Amino acid sequence: MKGAIEVSVGFLIIMVVSALVLIFIMGWLGGLFPQLQQITRYATAQAEQEMMNKFAEGGDIMLATLPYKEVFQPGSQVHFKIGVKKNTAVKDNDYFAFCVGKMDQTSCTSPAGENPVAVTGDTSKIQFKFPQVTKITETGDIGMMSAVMVIPRETKTGIYGFRMYTCSGTSVSVTCAGLANSYAQFDFIVEVK
Repeated sequence: MKGAIEVSVGFLIIMVVSALVLIFIMGWLGGLFPQLQQITRYATAQAEQEMMNKFAEGGDIMLATLPYKEVFQPGSQVHFKIGVKKNTAVKDNDYFAFCVGKMDQTSCTSPAGENPVAVTGDTSKIQFKFPQVTKITETGDIGMMSAVMVIPRETKTGIYGFRMYTCSGTSVSVTCAGLANSYAQFDFIVEVK
């Protein structure tokens, strides 16, 4: 009888500990899944449709990013879209180059190969990886490119404003300084919280 009671108490302890471990794992995964969804949300077909709707609004929108105003957590890696629409001011053989800067500056940073780049003077240390050059052949066509935004864990909470630029030129090595002669600009907000 005593042996049976000892086995039952041991079994109960194991069950309680197992239940606590299971609750902990479920809570951890519950916090992880929203972040994983955030990573992929902007790289889907739905994101491309939202981008097309943005361009369909008309006006002077020739460049857009998605997300353009969202809240992210430190440590996030966000895959997003850049879209550029070609108008009649650009020749059929022209290439588009991209760079990103702060809203309150007129210069920007271009990507160097596959390495993420940080915006000069930006205290958030957010890094971007986006296409260096792309080509759109037909007037009215929209080019969709994938990009990555990396928000380091040490990024302080706050609101950070960025400006994406695109410039056009006849060479595959065209660069964009983000000055007034850029083909298009698009502002977007990143809130880290």
